[in-house]
Amino acid sequence: MPRHIEKAYQKGTRSRDGKPGPNYWQNHSTHKIKISVAPPSRRVQGEQEIVYTNNSPDPLPVLIFRMYLNAHQPEAMREAPISADFMTSGITVEDFSVDGQAVEWNDPKSPFAAINVPGSTIHGISLPKPLPAKGKVTIRMRWHYDLVADKSWKEGVVDKTSFFLAYFFPRITNYSDDSAWDTRLFTMGREFNNDFSDFEVEVVSPRDFVVWATGELQNPNEVLQPKVAASLKASETSDRVTTIAEPADISGGKVTSRAETLSWKWRAAHVPDFAIALSNHYRWQASSVVVDPATGRRAGIQAAYADTATDFKPMVDFARQALTFASTKYPGVPYPYPKTTIFQGTADEEYPMMVNDGSNIGTEEAARLPENAFTGFVAAHEILHSWFPFYMGINEKRYPFMDEGWTTAFEYLRNREVLGVKAADDLFRHFRVELVQWPTAGSGSELPIITPHDSLFAQSAVFPFNQYGKAALGYLALKDLMGDAAFRKALHHFMTDWHGKRPLPWDMFNSFNNAGVGNYNWFFKNWFFGYNFMDLKLTGVRSEGGAHMVSVHNEGGMAMPFDLVLTYVDGSSERVHRTPAVWQANGRATDVTIPGGKALSAVALDTGIFVDFNPADNNWKP
Repeated sequence: MPRHIEKAYQKGTRSRDGKPGPNYWQNHSTHKIKISVAPPSRRVQGEQEIVYTNNSPDPLPVLIFRMYLNAHQPEAMREAPISADFMTSGITVEDFSVDGQAVEWNDPKSPFAAINVPGSTIHGISLPKPLPAKGKVTIRMRWHYDLVADKSWKEGVVDKTSFFLAYFFPRITNYSDDSAWDTRLFTMGREFNNDFSDFEVEVVSPRDFVVWATGELQNPNEVLQPKVAASLKASETSDRVTTIAEPADISGGKVTSRAETLSWKWRAAHVPDFAIALSNHYRWQASSVVVDPATGRRAGIQAAYADTATDFKPMVDFARQALTFASTKYPGVPYPYPKTTIFQGTADEEYPMMVNDGSNIGTEEAARLPENAFTGFVAAHEILHSWFPFYMGINEKRYPFMDEGWTTAFEYLRNREVLGVKAADDLFRHFRVELVQWPTAGSGSELPIITPHDSLFAQSAVFPFNQYGKAALGYLALKDLMGDAAFRKALHHFMTDWHGKRPLPWDMFNSFNNAGVGNYNWFFKNWFFGYNFMDLKLTGVRSEGGAHMVSVHNEGGMAMPFDLVLTYVDGSSERVHRTPAVWQANGRATDVTIPGGKALSAVALDTGIFVDFNPADNNWKP
């Protein structure tokens, strides 16, 4: 445990039993944002009020703002090459005040002058007076920025009149009990570490543009024509997929109200981010699904896409299935939000209650699965992120194995149900292992999963593998070790204690160990803290006393499950499974005894999705 994490436990903000400590706190913002956007103009004009509450015991003489879109400035530090279309001037702050007192945003005399420079994605402001513990401060500002045309990124122009707005508003960066201010620059190589916030957002746009966003639309009867508003409302209690609007309806003036400009008003509570999409030519479909069988609570599902994206036609049904699976099976916690929207963009990215996915027509990956199934797989992955990181408040930037790892594990379990076991296994091996070029010489794949992700280079092979495939395999191995019932009990124990808060890895491990189903420190040390890799070796077979004893050596040290496939001379075969428990006493060697005296013709080690570094030594013949 790093020293700064240890101090959080000493201060009582976190408890060693895996629960939030008696002195736990987290800061909070309330955002009121009004933006104006009128495609095809890429200019976004914003007005914003932030009420920031300092729940910490520390007086704060400064505020550090997070300005993600300054990553578009030519001077910004980035971890990957970008195109000229990616460049903009970032966010321009026009005026700024603190509790009604005007403050110069770019004060050359500021102690932050060295970091408040072009290309910086953080911006420091000295407050006129320190913000006391438990105090509040009100920030008001006006700003503007231009959307990017680079379609390889997670926000910007999708087509001439379809936009996706994300990471667009200034916010106060995370101030935490373990690390104080998060001042790491946003360099595009990793994701986010945002506080939970409440949002009231108004989007002013021309008529005949439909707006979708995080949260719930507060004024559908003001921005939609009566028949359309009624159809949208009816979809919220129906299992049937309803087409709210066809592209021709929008262009024919039959969807939005007829004022020249309309104000779409949205509200979302206790979410770490807010995203917006709009288009004047997308098909709009909707339905809903029961996400809490105990209460009958439903969540709305919407999809918006162009005519050309034919793989999006079953999108609402894909989302219905994903929400049902996640709410009742894994993670098995009812979907915590009122709705979700899948918007056809280019990013394959998640946001609270929003998904921005590209069409996969004609791609190599789509060809590996039945028609449209790959598009459904990607959408399900993004929807599954609703729990990790959003509901659970994960620091995606430093500990994405608690975000992408859990989501990838749930994705695999979903795929087994939807695609079948073989297809799910093949997809996982290819998409979560082979495509990240693992294992390769010098890949660094032995680096422990716990390695802080904001200390890794984003272009390294270990960067995606540690957070996606390797972490997911760790959770799936834990499930195999514990058994389904104990695993679900421990997972739900952790989620109950920490949802809506900001858990660290040690909170998660401690929570699992204190869920009443056993202590798994040996396993956590092996999978998440150890310099191990996946490589088993079948070292010998002995047949005596009416039984076969198969010796397996763990070359890589990873506590991974495996199957032994025994083929007999009479043509029959037998499969014997061993969980990671066989490695607890001796992490390097185990003997598996199989009763029965039939003569063997071959024995093979099958590690399944736990891809073996060196499969050449996994077979034996007499």
